[in-house]
Amino acid sequence: MTTTVSPRPAAVAPRPARLAVCLALAAAVAGCGTVKTTNTPRTGTEQLLLTDAWDTALSRIDFRPLTGVPCFLDTQHVTAVDQGWVISSLKQAMLQQGVLLRTKAEQAQWVVEARVGAYGTDEYNLLIGIPQTTIPMTITGLPAGTIPEMSLAKRTDQHGVVKMALFAYDRASGQLVWTSGTSQTKSNAKDVYVMGAGPIQSGTIRKSTEFSGMKIPVPHDLTGGLIGQPAPDFDGASPGEAVPLPLPPSATTGDIDSFSP
Repeated sequence: MTTTVSPRPAAVAPRPARLAVCLALAAAVAGCGTVKTTNTPRTGTEQLLLTDAWDTALSRIDFRPLTGVPCFLDTQHVTAVDQGWVISSLKQAMLQQGVLLRTKAEQAQWVVEARVGAYGTDEYNLLIGIPQTTIPMTITGLPAGTIPEMSLAKRTDQHGVVKMALFAYDRASGQLVWTSGTSQTKSNAKDVYVMGAGPIQSGTIRKSTEFSGMKIPVPHDLTGGLIGQPAPDFDGASPGEAVPLPLPPSATTGDIDSFSP
């Protein structure tokens, strides 16, 4: 009598184990990577606010009375976080208007002294809704908690503020020969959130209104595209005069109206 022995089937891995092996192989084939992102200590918005306000204030200074006179620019009283930009733009504005700059005071006939009275930012916030509230523990056994912010509309308005002035005196006699007067300006960047959607961004430092970084068409731009730009002729004034700043939104509208982009 012949006995036939059938071969024993190979062991089959359980379904969950096979799925895990497949996922591991797929991950190994696809590979993975990371991107390291860093940020500067100062935001680009802050730097644009300050340098934009400075450029506008400087554009209002008339250096033409100093044209053709050898001058030395004294910047010992110029203190600003963007000092390199501030001093370089001062020299450029003077040279463009025909001032003869000298690198040493003893080489100049007149000394021009510059000073900065304000160079910083302010921030204003307005919320229509319920701000974030922390509930303290008032009854033993009941935990304290935090109610999240619930806003219908929210606005953040950041301003760059600059105040500057210059004067010139004769180096030999010490007599005052010119003064610029005080030039004070502001720039702004506004972020608006409506029902949690946003930010809708506008302001003098932006060329157009944007929604979370994407340009959106609006009937008009808050800046008008004229801030600090030379005008061919403005109200009969001489060519090249800087266009005056428009009234800020707070001077023409209420807080509710200022939520519009």
